[in-house]
Amino acid sequence: MTTGKDMKSMWHSRSGAFSAELRQLYHPKEFQIPTVEWPADLIGAMERLSRGMLDSQSKGIQGVENHSDDAARRDEYRLFAEIGTGLWRLKRRMVHPQTGRPQEEMKRAFRHLESVWDTLVQAGFEIRDHTGDTMPEGGIYGLKVIAFQPAAGISRDVVIETVKPSVFRMNKMIQMGEVIVGTPEITPAPQKAKD
Repeated sequence: MTTGKDMKSMWHSRSGAFSAELRQLYHPKEFQIPTVEWPADLIGAMERLSRGMLDSQSKGIQGVENHSDDAARRDEYRLFAEIGTGLWRLKRRMVHPQTGRPQEEMKRAFRHLESVWDTLVQAGFEIRDHTGDTMPEGGIYGLKVIAFQPAAGISRDVVIETVKPSVFRMNKMIQMGEVIVGTPEITPAPQKAKD
């Protein structure tokens, strides 16, 4: 059931976004900042986090570390993992794949993303992209392999795409990464000519 407080908060967030877009029309086109599409899963995670913080404050609980219930802590860590994953996906959309630098039209928004990213890092979270990591000889090391795909030009198994990053809190995994692993192409042995 939606409460009046929820409706008010939803109205303020939507009207704030609308007024921000409207303010852009006051400026010449070359100075307008493009609207960044936030992933739906990140928006949902942020809304759940803000609701959880409001609930915690109303109960007199201050922050994640004061929860005595392990299940509540796991839920909050899972929520932070979702937020981290959403930020990681957003960062991938904003950064040029070859240079690793933000695309020209995304530079301003990228600074805000980096600010939130740094806040998570300062809170002890690490969001790890595994693309390019070499797989150890013994096999998988804390990753969920979605697929193995033959790839040219590699001599051992390498992560060629990270589908979902690993998220750690104080060096403890709270979300296992999901990856696609490239395997060396198997070239068929040349057949001997029959006489």
